[in-house]
Amino acid sequence: MMYKFEQLFKWSSGKPIVPTSGLIPIYGSNGIIGYTDEKKYHNKIILGRVGAYCGSVAYCPDDFNATDNTLITSCDEEKIDYYFAYYLLKQYKLNGFAGGSAQPLITQGLLKHLKCDIPTLDVQKKIVHTLSAYDNLIENNNKRIKILEQMAENLYKEWFVRFRFPGHESTKLVASEMGKIPASFNMKKMQDVFEYYIGGGWGNDVCDKDFSEEASVIRGTDFPYVKKGDLSTCPVRYHKASNYKSRKLEDGDIILEVSGGTAEQPVGRTVLVSQQLIGRFNDRVICASFCKLVRLNKKVISPYFFYYWMQFLYNTRIIDRFQLQSTGIINFKFEHFLKKGCVMLPPRNLMEQFERLIIPIHSEIEKLSMHNENLIKQRDLLLPRLMSGKLAV
Repeated sequence: MMYKFEQLFKWSSGKPIVPTSGLIPIYGSNGIIGYTDEKKYHNKIILGRVGAYCGSVAYCPDDFNATDNTLITSCDEEKIDYYFAYYLLKQYKLNGFAGGSAQPLITQGLLKHLKCDIPTLDVQKKIVHTLSAYDNLIENNNKRIKILEQMAENLYKEWFVRFRFPGHESTKLVASEMGKIPASFNMKKMQDVFEYYIGGGWGNDVCDKDFSEEASVIRGTDFPYVKKGDLSTCPVRYHKASNYKSRKLEDGDIILEVSGGTAEQPVGRTVLVSQQLIGRFNDRVICASFCKLVRLNKKVISPYFFYYWMQFLYNTRIIDRFQLQSTGIINFKFEHFLKKGCVMLPPRNLMEQFERLIIPIHSEIEKLSMHNENLIKQRDLLLPRLMSGKLAV
């Protein structure tokens, strides 16, 4: 039966909220951004209201809170099932209906006149049962990824924040610009550990082979979710083959986000590029234009250690001193970061020990991420066919 959206849904805006400690998730325009003790909503659909992730769709069947960058969506349960509505709204690609000049914006006025043809509640629930089987597998993999990420982060904190690394008993702490550190550690400027970065820098060209126009476009990734290395969850841009030479990714590269941040998700996030990740795109994946491709001097610093150092700077908000806000958009002062930013440098043998323990964890995360990408592709192939009735439940 055909309905207007206003016959199926009601919307309200989220409110400003600062993440604290707690177990109640806070949803922003791009999913969960933190936790709190304050619960405000229950069993609702969350739409990204403004910004780069305008039109994103999330569903929380439990208690949650949400920022003012979201639209909280309630369903008329006599007509439409919540899970079915979640899949329906994802299929609509709502960012295509966004207005606004400076920033994309979804409003109730834009949404309420949209139309959809939906089956009976019984058929809706059968469709949900089929699609949710994929989502349950994806969620189980995400939980395993989260545990592995926590293991890696805890190891880093134990060795390089609490300084309880192997042989620490005989190490004295000395003063540095980042506080007290072991006497065997050094502080270096970022420019002292960078071999190359796109947009300036030094060293040889990134790629020493020609890349012909046989491929008119190369897949270039927008910024992935932090730590997961899961490129299936982010938008994809395509670039001309001429960009390939300077932005081609290699194992051990660091992608640093430098523009387009928001108050709830500032810039400065990083991704560590692995050979597995590159292989998923047949060696044709490049750094997006709003990120910096950083190639480290691996004789000086381990990419795995540097990645977790950057995570530490981001999570403790030390990195905020290199950010600049203009007209609501947060950008990264990369040149200032290059000259004034510091990195703590442990002894080489300690970084190598850390690498040996961390690499298998990252490898398992990549495998789970790849599995999720395949599940998402399969689910998304089924989704429109089930929704349209072209494929019988």
